[in-house]
Amino acid sequence: MNVSSATQTGYTQATNKTTAPDATSAYESTTSTQTEQTDKIAEIQNKEEPTKATTGVQNKTQEPIITTQQEIEIKQQVAPTMSETEESPLATAIQESSQTQSAKESQATGKMAEMQEKYKDVYTPIPETYSKTDEELQTRKVHEAYPNYISGPEFLKIVSSFLEGTRIELGQKLTPEQEEAQKLDYAQAFQKAYDIFGGEEAFIEMQKGAHEIMKKYPVNSWGKDERVHNATELARFTNAATYEGLEQGKTIEEARIYAANLRSSFMDTSYSTINFLETLIKAGRADPDSLKWFLDQDEKYYPKNPNDIDFNYVNNQTMDLRKYGIEGSWEYYEKPENQKAMIEEIEKKIGQFNFMLNNENLIKDAYSKLVANAQDLGNNAGYKKMINDDYMPRMVDGLNIFKNYTIYDN
Repeated sequence: MNVSSATQTGYTQATNKTTAPDATSAYESTTSTQTEQTDKIAEIQNKEEPTKATTGVQNKTQEPIITTQQEIEIKQQVAPTMSETEESPLATAIQESSQTQSAKESQATGKMAEMQEKYKDVYTPIPETYSKTDEELQTRKVHEAYPNYISGPEFLKIVSSFLEGTRIELGQKLTPEQEEAQKLDYAQAFQKAYDIFGGEEAFIEMQKGAHEIMKKYPVNSWGKDERVHNATELARFTNAATYEGLEQGKTIEEARIYAANLRSSFMDTSYSTINFLETLIKAGRADPDSLKWFLDQDEKYYPKNPNDIDFNYVNNQTMDLRKYGIEGSWEYYEKPENQKAMIEEIEKKIGQFNFMLNNENLIKDAYSKLVANAQDLGNNAGYKKMINDDYMPRMVDGLNIFKNYTIYDN
């Protein structure tokens, strides 16, 4: 049984256990696992280029630095409109894509089919299964528009070839002098790699354009990953959540981000962090032992069953609400891979949250029994704000999707 916590900005996921936070970017693409990894690679680049400008939208554990993907999004906002560039290869590819989707769209039923028709000029849904034909079409369209296009991992290999000193590795400890030398080394390596493509701005524009084409010719790359057992359901949920975002008046990019966050909340995406680490290892950014270390730490510090809590432990930081029917951590919920069971689980969680909001004295009594550092507003004492601002809206959105779209066939 999958479980999830409502506590983390990244909405940590696991299969049969909770795990350390995903390395997912806020700008994670909703079209394929390949693009997920490309966006995460961008985060590594910006750690290697610390002189770039900063931004404030980051989680609590990240330094406020702009990733390449964020640069792409920012530049996209100031780029010429499609009407001004309709003769470009990108515009041509996007226009042609609408002619290739009708057969796939006709397979959907119910509200999914209704939304596909309504937003057919705005969003191309991710196919429910992987197809080599889809992948070949996407690759061909990208290279027709950008003959020199390469993926993020391929670009990092070029960067690595220009490095002259010590490579960055997870857990690496350097003196200030060594760290500064490493930063300068990576800066010159990235610049040389950019120069191959006409400079940094030209490279970013190529990546932006290629990603737009990929969105118009999506591939279910989850279906290629042996770790992913729910490729079809991931595609369905992502499509449904994107449509719901559009229904709320969000832009297509806002809807994609909205869908990615909800996907992490209600679907098993435990493959993501492991795939990210493997990408780092293959690109020479992480020690080969880092994956084993991560899995060992995950097993050591995160319980397989978050409801299995020792409330008598002297430093216990979890409110004991069992007498009110709330087992274990009040923030956790299961993610059964079954349509009816998922709806029931979300409705149960909404009921628990409403009970907590309506019985402040009982909840205050519960968290007052905890150790002092578990009673601040950033923890249990702030439960009302957590529920009202984040947990409850997310649960309502998830319930709406599962009630209106078929995600699981069982």
